[in-house]
Amino acid sequence: MIRAALKNSSWLMSEKVVTMAMNLLVALLLARQLGPELFGELNYVLALVALVTPLSALGLNALIMRELVEHPSRETVIMTSAAACRLVGAGVGLLGLLLWAWLSPLSVAERISLTVIGAAATLQAFQVVEYYFQANVSARYVVKMRASVIIVAGLGKIAFALFYPSVIAVAVVYALEFLAWGAGYLLLYKSKSDGFHWRKIDWPYGLQLLKQSSWLILSGIAAVLYLKIDQVMLGHLASRAEVGVYAVAVKLSEVWYFFATAIATSFFAGLLALKKTQPERYNQRLQQLCDALFAAALVLAIVVSLLAEPVVPWLFGEAYTGAAAILVIHIWASVFVFMRALASKWLIAERLLHFSLISHGLGAVLNIVANFLLIPEWQGKGAAIATIVSYACASYVAFWLSSSTRPLAVTMSRAMLLPLTLGHRYWHLLRRKG
Repeated sequence: MIRAALKNSSWLMSEKVVTMAMNLLVALLLARQLGPELFGELNYVLALVALVTPLSALGLNALIMRELVEHPSRETVIMTSAAACRLVGAGVGLLGLLLWAWLSPLSVAERISLTVIGAAATLQAFQVVEYYFQANVSARYVVKMRASVIIVAGLGKIAFALFYPSVIAVAVVYALEFLAWGAGYLLLYKSKSDGFHWRKIDWPYGLQLLKQSSWLILSGIAAVLYLKIDQVMLGHLASRAEVGVYAVAVKLSEVWYFFATAIATSFFAGLLALKKTQPERYNQRLQQLCDALFAAALVLAIVVSLLAEPVVPWLFGEAYTGAAAILVIHIWASVFVFMRALASKWLIAERLLHFSLISHGLGAVLNIVANFLLIPEWQGKGAAIATIVSYACASYVAFWLSSSTRPLAVTMSRAMLLPLTLGHRYWHLLRRKG
């Protein structure tokens, strides 16, 4: 199981490396070619699309994995019913985006871009296929498909950035990318299974899943609020140009989050199996994963903080010099984000889904309030500070509030004390040798 999980994780990691490299290259060229104002418009639109993403997921991701692991004989019903529910949710999200696009005081480019990308993004509903392959610890098929789409779409964005730097043109490429992903998921699932059978949709079962995931749906909305609302609020409380500068810092910070998600997702099925058969090993593995995630985030934050000031202007140009100071602040949110990736899986394993809403809700409220207070004076830096405060409270402090989640708070505390623990052991070792 460990070997399979590590192999699965390595495939996911490989994809994230490709994604990270391509996204950074695309962001670099788009930022330089469009300038802060137009780059800010594009990222404002992408942030709005991200706000409705939970409606195309409906909190079903990990639940689907659990259902497939526990009831493999019902695969077709599980997958088809889940996909149907997610399509309905995606349709509701699209309606919300269309209303915002045509009733809000947006520029023509923002309005058209939001409509085009929002419509194509509904096909994210078919991402349910990814969790079928995750449940079977065979991520390589999805990875190959998505990596191919990312590379081709990335080259398309680069071409437009170099030869026709237009927000609408780039938005069309983003839309085509979503369409390609949707088609890829459908073809991939059809090639490795019986595919979706829409006549086998079990709406009562789907409603039962939605009832189980109701907390996750709301927590997903709350989570994306404190992940993306900062760019939307910057656009309204500051300017689109400030959104562009802030987006550069955020992309350099958030691009690393995928690694935490990949590791937590790959080991989730194994954790579920250990919980049933070997509770002690389950707790031990949980601590080991939390330690590894915290250590990775700590090293990342230190390295990025040291390199931000010279590297950001060199990569993106003098117009984005202010992004370096924002990045130095924002990158420290990764310490809490990395551990939260594991915490989200733990809440599902422990049947504590309601707490996901409580913690994410707390983070969303704090982020919105902090942004209102800090953005007018500090702009992008204020948004970055608000991000750290909200992430720390939602991903760590909140877990101390309930006796049912306190064990994980202790686990995370041990992980955060790891540098001191290792330093103490090393000191004693030196004293013995001396």
